[in-house]
Amino acid sequence: MKILALDVSTKSTGWFVTKRSCGKIVTDKKSSFDQKLVFFRKELVKLLHKYKPDVVVIEDAYYRPGFGNIHTLKTLVKFAGVAIELCASCGIKTEILTATTARKNCCGTHEGKFGKREVFDFFIDKYDLDWKYESHNDVTDAMALSWGYREIQRVKKKSDQEKTRK
Repeated sequence: MKILALDVSTKSTGWFVTKRSCGKIVTDKKSSFDQKLVFFRKELVKLLHKYKPDVVVIEDAYYRPGFGNIHTLKTLVKFAGVAIELCASCGIKTEILTATTARKNCCGTHEGKFGKREVFDFFIDKYDLDWKYESHNDVTDAMALSWGYREIQRVKKKSDQEKTRK
């Protein structure tokens, strides 16, 4: 199963297919909101055509006190909506996954908060990557979404097989 994972952002959407096939969709700060959505869609079309994923995993956007504001949430949801609509029009399955669930399932349990920096450090250590936090943390978040989704599917498949045997 080929997965394209997206850590959606209005400024820098991290994407991940494999360790060698990953990057960011970076919008121009000077562009209007509408122009950013159009640019994001065009870049996502390129990724879908190039990698032909079976599923696109998109980070869930939700409001929590102390993190941004409701305007930020509304903006992120619009970008995610563009991705969902585009995938649906191409016949590609989408899955929505929270960052917390992805991090827990890809990086294992962790005492305390397992945030962006800890996810970044986890993948840097695990794969001996020569990446810099400032320029690759959106990519490692997308990596966490992909790995977390794979682990959830693996556990689900195993559970389904055990139920079938009974």
